[in-house]
Amino acid sequence: MNPTGRAVLRDRVQQAVDDGVWPAAQFAVARHGEILAFESFGDARDGDRFCLFSATKPIVASLVWQLVGAGSIALETRVAEVWPEFGAHGKDTITLEQVLLHTSGFPNATISRDAVTSRDERAAEMESWRLEWPPGSRYEYHATSAHWVLAEVVHRVTGQDFRQALRARVLDPLGLDRLELGVPVERQADLKRVTATGARSMEVLEALFGQPVDEAVLDADSARTLSVANDPELVAVGVPGAGAFSDAASVALFYQELLHNTTGLWRPDILATATGEIRNTFPDPIRAGATAGRSVGLIIAGPDDGAALKIPSLGIEVPLRPFGGAVSPRAFGHGGAGGQSAWADPATGLSFCLLVNGMDRDLLGDVERHAAIEGQAAQWA
Repeated sequence: MNPTGRAVLRDRVQQAVDDGVWPAAQFAVARHGEILAFESFGDARDGDRFCLFSATKPIVASLVWQLVGAGSIALETRVAEVWPEFGAHGKDTITLEQVLLHTSGFPNATISRDAVTSRDERAAEMESWRLEWPPGSRYEYHATSAHWVLAEVVHRVTGQDFRQALRARVLDPLGLDRLELGVPVERQADLKRVTATGARSMEVLEALFGQPVDEAVLDADSARTLSVANDPELVAVGVPGAGAFSDAASVALFYQELLHNTTGLWRPDILATATGEIRNTFPDPIRAGATAGRSVGLIIAGPDDGAALKIPSLGIEVPLRPFGGAVSPRAFGHGGAGGQSAWADPATGLSFCLLVNGMDRDLLGDVERHAAIEGQAAQWA
């Protein structure tokens, strides 16, 4: 990438900080297993860590891939085979692959705040969940529910708490000390608190959803999301679909390992499936009906299918191709609430991570800002 392009990328991140959208931000670019750039902005220091929100999901999925490669479980294993009580209320047919693809049928199921700190109570609540639609029949994003199920499956298969299993089987072998799921209170001093910033356009939201939107409900949803990063007890629990913390450099290096597998941590055929094979082609309601483009744990960019956030009544059309749109069809990764982004592109060998601690209420502004930043990052090679 020429110096002008790098300056543009930095300037766009700095502008978001100057505008108060992101009080702090970090980005990292890596290639050939090495960090090419790692910078912090606003009140962030390089030693600070940010909540990954849903960018946590591939990290947890990578533990499942390892167990599949070892023969402990298989993608076609039914959850109820290793956890019989989970099969209640018609959930007995759900496979691990469906859980990883967000086609399980319980997208809106939750763990109550009172139960979240107890494994037994979490399991009991998951056993009581009921299906919203038949497993495998459609796609709807499972924000936290799917990965709570994966966490319990990991415990039953390995005999280890999911946080300990992730540390011992993935993070420690990769030397990723700064990437952590379940941060004890005594180690939370370097974690950035997340705040909601910017202003919502209710006109845009109501046009998008085609009906009136209750702002109080949106505020409540936002507060629940923020609590994953800000509530010390939840941070210590480590919500498996949303609660890992890291610096940007460690995430970029994790994705380098998904590209190169230098440690042999994953069986090559399983890793190739996870990083290169789209298995969920159901329409994605969030992406204006474009296909979900999901592998067993990741989003794969795929060809430019013209997916866009379209609001004809307001004359709005914003492209929604993953990872900023400038990556190759083979790029894979996952974003997270509040502006987190992480991906790798096999065509260039680049991996990129952007972490921020301001959750922008301006949906359109956030989408456009990320497209501009990630588009520049994709040209670093």
